Amino acid sequence: MLLELSDLHTECDIDQADVGVPRETFPEDESRMRAILKRHRNIFLGDGNAAPAPARGMVYDLDVGEAKHIALRPGSIGPHVAVKVYELLKNLLESNLIEHLESQWASPIVTVHKKNGVYIRMCIDYRLVNNFIQLSSYSLPLIDDLLVGFEKALWFMSLDMANGFWAIRMTERAKLISSFVCPFGHFQWIRMPFGLKNAPLIYQQVIKNCLWGFVRLPPEEEAKVDQEVLYYLNLDP
Repeated sequence: MLLELSDLHTECDIDQADVGVPRETFPEDESRMRAILKRHRNIFLGDGNAAPAPARGMVYDLDVGEAKHIALRPGSIGPHVAVKVYELLKNLLESNLIEHLESQWASPIVTVHKKNGVYIRMCIDYRLVNNFIQLSSYSLPLIDDLLVGFEKALWFMSLDMANGFWAIRMTERAKLISSFVCPFGHFQWIRMPFGLKNAPLIYQQVIKNCLWGFVRLPPEEEAKVDQEVLYYLNLDP
């Protein structure tokens, strides 16, 4: 699935953001949290989407064994949809997320209207390609394992990384296999797209690498981490 890139630099309005739980969060706690968010506002994204900086230590590769290349014809799209697809591709090219290239691999695009009937989502049909990609041996963590130790926590935070998949760079053969075709030409991805097998697993590995120092720690180390985080956020223990 390709997200819209109509505005790459919309600043997040912290004053209008939902903070806390209505009728439960104390006003002073909400004010403190907004102050923390404002200090780090440059890492948050408002409306629109952004092309994130490349992640370090992880590259997306695709192994299709001895499978022959798959090249499908582009599907037809209506004139009113074609304009929107063109603008989306233009923005992806300008953001260095895709590039023009003739490849023996070619998966077609599929467009879907959103609920409002005006905007579209553009997806790439990788179903045939995914049949030949070797499944990674890495497995996603279980929710029950992630919840271990939460009973002692007083503060919880949920973060959603904007277009996180696009932070992952790709090997040359993965770029070729990711190629897609549409009435406007033949393109390949430079960063990891949505829809290909193993992409969620690779992204989970990146997140795990980022947080490795904060999970599965012995009790004596957990206390140190808690104190460091609270100090960094200027929250009282």
